[in-house]
Amino acid sequence: MALKAWHDDESDEPAIVGTPEELDRVLDVAVGWGWRAIVELFVVGSPKRAIFGVGVHGRAGVGMLCYSDARGKWRTLGGEAVTGQILYCYMNADTEFTADCEIPLDLVRQAAHEYMSSGGARPTVVDWQPLR
Repeated sequence: MALKAWHDDESDEPAIVGTPEELDRVLDVAVGWGWRAIVELFVVGSPKRAIFGVGVHGRAGVGMLCYSDARGKWRTLGGEAVTGQILYCYMNADTEFTADCEIPLDLVRQAAHEYMSSGGARPTVVDWQPLR
């Protein structure tokens, strides 16, 4: 299943990701930035038009996920009871999330691979909460 990956604000086109290795390379680039960054993934040619945001914070070894489709919007629910707000950057635009959305980076990667292999379904390997 091929994905479009939007993450580079210096590119007019998304990266086309066709293999798990290519997905890892895109995520590795964002992890390497060190700050909280979002890679948006879309299934190529999908009429559902689900949006899957993969947030990574390489320096801290955590990340977050957000998913939206015609049925609603969700973000991950982390295991820690933390309060406050955090910012994730998507192509030079900051988006605010509650701090309890962060999960371990290896789980973020696992969910991204599940999204790819399932053809764009909301991953089941993480806990979700409605995004308000």
